[in-house]
Amino acid sequence: MNVSVVISNFNGNRFLPKLLGTLRSQNGGVPEIIVVDRNSTDGSVDYLAAQHDVKVVEHPPQAGLVSGYATGYQVATRDHLYFCNEDMWVDNHCLKLLESAIDLAGRVAVADPWQWTYDGTRWIHGVTRFRATSWSWNSPYPFREAEFCAPASGSLEIPYPCAGAFMIHRAAFEDIGGWDTRFFLDHEDIDLGLRLWKAGWKSVAVPNAKVYHEVGASNAQVLNGGKQRVSEKRYISGRANLMMIQFKHLPGLLLPAIGLWWSLEVVKNLVKGDVALVRGALRAGGFTLSNLGGLIDDRRRLQRRSRGLARFFTEPAFNVK
Repeated sequence: MNVSVVISNFNGNRFLPKLLGTLRSQNGGVPEIIVVDRNSTDGSVDYLAAQHDVKVVEHPPQAGLVSGYATGYQVATRDHLYFCNEDMWVDNHCLKLLESAIDLAGRVAVADPWQWTYDGTRWIHGVTRFRATSWSWNSPYPFREAEFCAPASGSLEIPYPCAGAFMIHRAAFEDIGGWDTRFFLDHEDIDLGLRLWKAGWKSVAVPNAKVYHEVGASNAQVLNGGKQRVSEKRYISGRANLMMIQFKHLPGLLLPAIGLWWSLEVVKNLVKGDVALVRGALRAGGFTLSNLGGLIDDRRRLQRRSRGLARFFTEPAFNVK
């Protein structure tokens, strides 16, 4: 098995034994296992210290999910990189099936497993497709919204995988520059998938590769010594990430639309009378502006690849028919 598993762990000690156990019992061999522990205080550190086949890397939780992934990637040695959260477990055939779906000759670089709830009772993630909508607040292209359990008829090519669990070939990952570590949580997978698509790489769903996920377990976690919940920072990050994607990929004439989109978000929250969300939206705007220099550099690099944001979201293969 040519797989390095990179796990982001933040106070996930109750999940780790089952996850590591199912990784060790994979059909086709045992992967290299790397756990990025993000200052856990729940016993994870002691538990991991006793797992002699696991490489443990420390990383602060404030940096975010994909910053942790990127840190784990630095010590990974194998060609297939499987990124996942700690609050999961995998079917015994999962990694082998994902490996077999990757085909560099055919430009297929990403394999996305299907997900069920942790107890296996409900299907929550399968084939990702876009659906036309009048307006979506949760999409960098607001005229399309994502559907994550679309029918699996026809092609299994998808626009992007789920950041919570998927496999990517090292060659493609390095070709596009890896994760954007400015993203704390949410929409990092859209950004990754969009950059892969611009570079001519494909992502596919793999129905028989099964993952079981305790969705939302991270939201109640706290950061900065208990001063901020993950859910609070997640809102700020999510709004900023959408604007960063727009800035990196929109045509120049449409860049003013980012300011309009942000202004509408602030006004929406004012109308609702939600002071916390107004502050969050303002902080998201400030965070985006603080990263303007790096975003300009990214934009210049990405403009060499002509396919843009609107074309990605309106690509017929990615849309519900």
